[in-house]
Amino acid sequence: MCRHFSGCTFEIVKESLNPFKKISGIFSLILSRIGEEFMSEDFQWNDDYQVELLANRFEEMLHDGSPVYFDAEEFEVLIDYYQGAFNNEKSRAAVEMAIQQHPYNSAIKVKLARQWASEGNFIKSLELLNELEMTEPNDTDLIMTKGSVYSMMMEFTKAINEYKKALSLADSDDLEDIYATIAFEYENLSDFENALDFLKQALKISKQPEQVLSEIGMVFEMLNDMDQAISFFNQQIELNPYSTAAWFNLGLAFFQQELYEKAIDAFEYVMAIDEKHMMAIINIGQSYEAIDDYDKAIETYHEALTINPQDANVYYRLGECFEKQNLNSEALTHYQKATQIDEFLAEPWAGIGVIFDEENNTKTAIKYMQRAIELDQFNTEFLLIKADMHIKLEEYSKAADCFKKAEELDPHDPDLWIEYANLYVLQQQFEKATQILKTGLIHQPANHRLRYRLAALFFRQRNFVQGQFHLESALEFDFEGHQEFLDFFPGALENTQIVEMISMHAPRN
Repeated sequence: MCRHFSGCTFEIVKESLNPFKKISGIFSLILSRIGEEFMSEDFQWNDDYQVELLANRFEEMLHDGSPVYFDAEEFEVLIDYYQGAFNNEKSRAAVEMAIQQHPYNSAIKVKLARQWASEGNFIKSLELLNELEMTEPNDTDLIMTKGSVYSMMMEFTKAINEYKKALSLADSDDLEDIYATIAFEYENLSDFENALDFLKQALKISKQPEQVLSEIGMVFEMLNDMDQAISFFNQQIELNPYSTAAWFNLGLAFFQQELYEKAIDAFEYVMAIDEKHMMAIINIGQSYEAIDDYDKAIETYHEALTINPQDANVYYRLGECFEKQNLNSEALTHYQKATQIDEFLAEPWAGIGVIFDEENNTKTAIKYMQRAIELDQFNTEFLLIKADMHIKLEEYSKAADCFKKAEELDPHDPDLWIEYANLYVLQQQFEKATQILKTGLIHQPANHRLRYRLAALFFRQRNFVQGQFHLESALEFDFEGHQEFLDFFPGALENTQIVEMISMHAPRN
């Protein structure tokens, strides 16, 4: 048994390219506006060194306990600095001292509201913001802060309403950030159509279009609309033929459409623009893997190592390629190298486990697979592999535990229910296997493999009424799948009624 983990890796490739950090609520606001708020009429806070000098002066005061005066703007800079660094203790100290020295400054009160929200005091934060809004109804920073607090409360619709209010008040320089923030909130609501609309608005005025394009690519994936994605990114390439983000996301869209040669072409254009674009070359390798050209994939991954010789993911992918060529020794070497570079990357640990299992060292294999599961606790594929290993050792209760955990994590996994049912078929517990498949159909009513398997089990239990019902249902929607039914239940060919049912549903020329 050999499974392929490229799906997990493909997600890693895309995430690493996403420059937008979806920091919900208060910190998204702080980071998006920190550059503006570090500016002053009298002094330009445009240098990290200057900010660090100010922070050092503040921290010396905290250490010595001697009071030092800071003007309101200096406190604003300090608070943003510490909140942006997620240093809650010092940001709280800065806010408290700022309120003491400048009790009537509304900008500092807004930052106090942010501080309360960051500490989970949402209601208190909103009460202060609502009070301030009565006298400062056009304060964009205040309104954006209210939106961020609602976002932290997971009140995404209310957050969107606040951000939309800010659109009519904000300076043109801030519009891109606000459009993008609204898009992220729509993503939180799984309203990807509206998210796409606002990202496109952000793109029109973006000073960093590559970032927005990457986010748009992710939204197209969530919409599962690769045709529109391909059309969109081709249009972007016409506008800017040197956009690495447009070419890269076009490649991802082709990959999702299983148009692997076109994906390779798109990723190679990325490499032509930026010869050190690591994610593009890795995806070229994965595209070659997808068309079973493992020699070319291996060559590509070796090229990737000339860009970054210490990339654990590349060594893992090399291990996959060697394993698929049945070169287990080379595969094992590369998997082990990947774990040495990054001991927290789950996939190579699983790969080592699979190699040991293929060499009938299943007890050792389970230890490695368990390590992979510890590192990626939400990966149902690892759990199913481990279950298979336990079944091989006739450790049926441990296998059942793996299936139960996989069911909790993802009842929509396409392989889960048939493999789970097989556990009980092996033990001749056909009623239990039948119940497992029925449960699977509740979660996956369109999975006709489950119906074929149910039909076979009912026939084996001489329940011909239920068997015929599920077989006919499966034949009606997925005639080709009946071969798997026959493989599992070859005795069906001795039943003339079953043979007639299959013949009746056969496609007519």
